[in-house]
Amino acid sequence: MPERRLPLQGHRVLVTRTRDQAGTLSAHLLAAGAVPVELPMIRIEPPDDWHPLDQALHALAESAAYDWLVFTSANGVKMTLERLRASGREPTVLSTVRIATIGPATTAALERYGLSAALLPDAYIAAGVAEALCREAAQRGKTLAGTRILLALAAEARQVLLTELEQAGAIVEVVVAYQTLPVAQDDERGQEVVALLRQQHLDSITFTSSSTVQHFMRWLSQAAPDLAIVLTDTGAYTTRPVIACIGPITAATARDYGLNVDVEAREFTTAGLVEALIDFENRS
Repeated sequence: MPERRLPLQGHRVLVTRTRDQAGTLSAHLLAAGAVPVELPMIRIEPPDDWHPLDQALHALAESAAYDWLVFTSANGVKMTLERLRASGREPTVLSTVRIATIGPATTAALERYGLSAALLPDAYIAAGVAEALCREAAQRGKTLAGTRILLALAAEARQVLLTELEQAGAIVEVVVAYQTLPVAQDDERGQEVVALLRQQHLDSITFTSSSTVQHFMRWLSQAAPDLAIVLTDTGAYTTRPVIACIGPITAATARDYGLNVDVEAREFTTAGLVEALIDFENRS
């Protein structure tokens, strides 16, 4: 009996996530038969100044200073709650705080600290969080007017969520929980990826955030300027790598850089991204 062929059997797929988070996507790819090539383009670092976050956490732990705490990434959860621990408090001190998360990965990160999300949007994007908060208030016969919301975000975070919440009347405080910085890729792995691109042996490139797109394109423009140009020229490759993005925001950033997005996950998770890649291959 012939061995069952997996849906992405033998496909080389570039993974550009942080080194700590690449393993999750790589595991999904391996299960589908793909060969993940990890080239972390970003790293997560503490903010330049901890003071605003420390003040906000003190207010959360000691008083009812906010009605909601909102996390838009698993990185935000980890950096915020580890900082809370560094101050001598366990994350469970926030067990009475209503917490909203942007998606299942962020919710899972929260649960690892013994906390649970009171709200998870249907659409795992910033606008979905704002909509879910408005809907939750409406179910209680209220609006967001005067609602005090703390957003723990990346330094580079887009202002969509802040803008929509303020337009709904909420009183929003934004604190930087971490910053996303580029990873230098001038070693053998970077050279390997350039060679795979040049030889047209890389089947897909995956992006899981706007920052992975930005830093990949900046890196490639320095490491191999000719490839950065042809990667955005759909006629330059005989077999161009499939560009796969985890969601609409990441896809929009990729298009801003001139990339032709072939795959956009319907469920904005790493599992959803791999499923979308499989669907694309089945249609091709």
